Amino acid sequence: MFRKSHKAKRIELSCPYCSHRQLEPPLVISSFCGECGEHFRVRKGVGIPSPALRVSGIAEVVKEDKNLPSPGTHHSRTVSSNDRREEAHEDAWLVNAEESAEGPRPLPRHEETEETSDAGISAGAFFGLVDEEEIAEEEAGEKELGRKAQSKEVLAEGSMAALIDAQVAASPPEKDKMPPNFVPPEKRKKLIETSNDFEVRCFRCYHVQQVSKFAKSTQCERCSVYIGLANYEIKANKQHTLRTRGDIVIAKKGGLRKCEIACHNLMVNGSIDALVDCSGDAVFRSSGIVRGNLYCRKLIVEKNTVVEFPDGVKTAKADIFGRVVGDITCSGTVRLSKNGSVEGSVTAVDLQVKEGSAITGERMLDPDISTELPVKMGFNPTIIG
Repeated sequence: MFRKSHKAKRIELSCPYCSHRQLEPPLVISSFCGECGEHFRVRKGVGIPSPALRVSGIAEVVKEDKNLPSPGTHHSRTVSSNDRREEAHEDAWLVNAEESAEGPRPLPRHEETEETSDAGISAGAFFGLVDEEEIAEEEAGEKELGRKAQSKEVLAEGSMAALIDAQVAASPPEKDKMPPNFVPPEKRKKLIETSNDFEVRCFRCYHVQQVSKFAKSTQCERCSVYIGLANYEIKANKQHTLRTRGDIVIAKKGGLRKCEIACHNLMVNGSIDALVDCSGDAVFRSSGIVRGNLYCRKLIVEKNTVVEFPDGVKTAKADIFGRVVGDITCSGTVRLSKNGSVEGSVTAVDLQVKEGSAITGERMLDPDISTELPVKMGFNPTIIG
């Protein structure tokens, strides 16, 4: 309803050619007559004839006939406009209103002409650079060469497409096919060396077994004892038993007093006075007392450090840069730096001592010495009785 009340006003225009009246928008500047189809302009609400040529909306395009005389010349035979229209009727691509009323006309049929190739001479022969006889001989040679050429089927034999079509394996027959899980011996050694397993020693029966580094806990294969593999860092003074086959690190402000610990690797930066069971490397960067028989894989005593072993220590390798109080039994090499000293006896397979070091006890070299712990009697599920 709102649109009807505010409908735009329209003006009435008169065609300047046929005086036909029609309604147009108020801002119209040109239009076409609805009766005669002529184009006219609009100025101040009045229709004005267009200054361009008058057309009926669609123009007829006719090709120019060369036989027709030019407008400036006179010809004895006169040609009417109707005859010209009939002659150009076939060449026109647009139709007028009269032809559209007559209906569609058939498409013109062009006579099929045989394609003839005009044989000409080459540019070299035209300018006298090459003889025509030589060109003829070359063409004859090319034809003979083409006759001797092999067929496509013969050339395709042995190609990749022929192999695929014939479903023949392209791999050489001399190579033996191996199973998908085959690993060469060279790579097999590398895989064994870079394995993620490490040795774990049982707390009770001292049985050694391989465990993955990613495991959090395990169970002894011999006596079924639970073995934790968690790592701990001690930052305060504590007096409780701690058993794990993970790593234990004692910080500078931490310490263990009058207790028992078991671990794989031990790093001492604080104070220690405990019974220690270490199956890996024992590194002492601070002074302390280790009670009981310490069985470790490698013993390292740093410079300006004093470590006491009242019951002795057994290890596979020892590097002494500080002071050790107690007996050392080593199944490998014991190395003493110029500041290192041992107040006790040393029994090892090899001994390396630098100038300035000191050993107060006996020195004994035994190539058959062993520091492996004997396996204790325990429950074995595979053995009955």
